[in-house]
Amino acid sequence: METTTRLLLPEVRQALRDEPETLVALTEEMHPADLADIAVALEPELAQKFVGVLPIMVGARILEMCDEDKRAELFRGLAESDRGWALLVTEAMTADDRADLYAELPPALQASLLAEIAAEESRDIRLLLSYPEDSAGALLTTDFVGLPATATASEAIELVRANAEEMETIYQAYAVDKHGTLLGVVSLRDLVTTPADRTIDEIMNPNIVTINVDADQEEAARLMSKYDLMALPVVDRNHHIAGIITFDDVLDVVEEEATEDAHKIGAVDPLETSYIQTPIRQLVQARAPWLIALFIGVMATENVLEHYSDGSRMMLMLMWFVPLIISTGGNAGSQSATLIIRAIAVGKLSPKDNMNILKREFIVGAMLGLIIAGVGMLRVLATGSTRSYSMVMAISCSLMAVVMLGALLGSGVPLLLRRLRIDPAVSSTPFIASMVDIGGLIIYFEIAKLFF
Repeated sequence: METTTRLLLPEVRQALRDEPETLVALTEEMHPADLADIAVALEPELAQKFVGVLPIMVGARILEMCDEDKRAELFRGLAESDRGWALLVTEAMTADDRADLYAELPPALQASLLAEIAAEESRDIRLLLSYPEDSAGALLTTDFVGLPATATASEAIELVRANAEEMETIYQAYAVDKHGTLLGVVSLRDLVTTPADRTIDEIMNPNIVTINVDADQEEAARLMSKYDLMALPVVDRNHHIAGIITFDDVLDVVEEEATEDAHKIGAVDPLETSYIQTPIRQLVQARAPWLIALFIGVMATENVLEHYSDGSRMMLMLMWFVPLIISTGGNAGSQSATLIIRAIAVGKLSPKDNMNILKREFIVGAMLGLIIAGVGMLRVLATGSTRSYSMVMAISCSLMAVVMLGALLGSGVPLLLRRLRIDPAVSSTPFIASMVDIGGLIIYFEIAKLFF
């Protein structure tokens, strides 16, 4: 919360208790995002009173700025006490945010409101709710400027002017035929600078980037980033335009997907809400299964140590360096896994790059291994009890080998999972580290056998 908003919060609380109507003047110069911060900080009853006393349009913008849980809580409470307010706010919201809100409502409340709101809004909400979650269709808004391809520039400008207030954006307009088939795109700049009698099909750009309604939302984010688009038209299988995805919605997708991948990489089931809003029980449920799986996996290291342990002084000295060996390999694997998983997530690596990736990681692993082996050699020589040719060679060769193993596993496992159509992010860095721990121990003791 911004400092100004935090300072204003006590005054808002006082006004809600004494003179709620004064809040309109108090907050009229504030941005909806700051008003949403206030609503989130207030107690539920006061938050509902706060949103309800403000103008309908302001209330709609506040709901659009709130996170999903708070938005549903606010709207549900107000809708149950003032049905008329709920219907007016529904109409004032943008199509995509309106659909997102209704998706979070209890089924009974959702059905009753859909039966009461205007037919056009109800139809839009039902359509948007029908698209699969995390698809491009679920992100689109139907508030876009569609222009007949046969209209003149002057006619198009009048159409834009007449509908501007209801549109998500007017900077891009889309040329369609009488069946709603998308033909091209025309910018507002083109409309105002072209001769008034030229038709849309003469000035539009027919080479337009589109996405199918059933495509994944990550693909929408990738396309908008690649082509630097402010809006991306969404089409059905017949190339009829269903709506557009705007850059603000894509920013939300990027944050959501990045958060999900970060959770998976850290071996945590993705959280549905923010950390601070997630109940303790759900935090435990999100982390326990992975922690148990990793614990069971690491138990194999006990068997490896038992297999190679013979109680000799040489084995005792080798044991001193076990943490060094396994942590170095695990760190190398985690580095590779992080780089590869992120590159896959942002679409920078294709399946045809797999062999090249493995070759590069082999080379990088070998070079890093040589560097770490040199540092390890100095460490062994620094202690009198371990200062011997056999120990120097065992430690340095093992460090080089486990770094190479970590690099190959860290890059290879995500690539394998992608080939199996499994999200590479589930090959979490703790999972990679556990695999390298086991493999690193075997390599370490087998190499040690060669020099002792």
